[in-house]
Amino acid sequence: ILGVCYVTIIAAGQEFTTQQMMMYVIGPGGAGYYLPKYWITRRVEERKDAITRGFPDALDMMLVCVEAGQSLDQSIVRVAGELRASYPALADEFEVVAYEMKAGKDKTSVLRDMGERCGVQDVQSFVTVLIQSATFGTSIAEALRVFAAEMRDKRIMRAEEAANKLPTK
Repeated sequence: ILGVCYVTIIAAGQEFTTQQMMMYVIGPGGAGYYLPKYWITRRVEERKDAITRGFPDALDMMLVCVEAGQSLDQSIVRVAGELRASYPALADEFEVVAYEMKAGKDKTSVLRDMGERCGVQDVQSFVTVLIQSATFGTSIAEALRVFAAEMRDKRIMRAEEAANKLPTK
């Protein structure tokens, strides 16, 4: 629309070749089509990155809450409140999970929905661990302890990888 307005209204007195007219009309149309897609893709990637960065801390907090005697539901609410300042995207996800559980939705489906919404492999693995722990009747605290240690190791490996790339850049 902007290209057509420019060609017909603003630059009405000028003569354009067919190629120039096509560029003035199609150029802004292409930008209008691709820029929102690019912006959304960037926002999604930034959100996934924020969730990935904050997830090991959230697991550690959840492990402390569960070992202190809170249920998984209570620990999720607590972690959502504590993470609000440092990792708001992850806190939002945990709040959604807490609200859905309070509303009476099945815990397994709530956790699976969280894994799908986040789109982060670590969160999907966490969801699988929690579902399997509940299914087989094993201790959630023990499963969280092992998984939190694994996430801390992954975080250290990511930091070392980023540090090793710096001299090359």
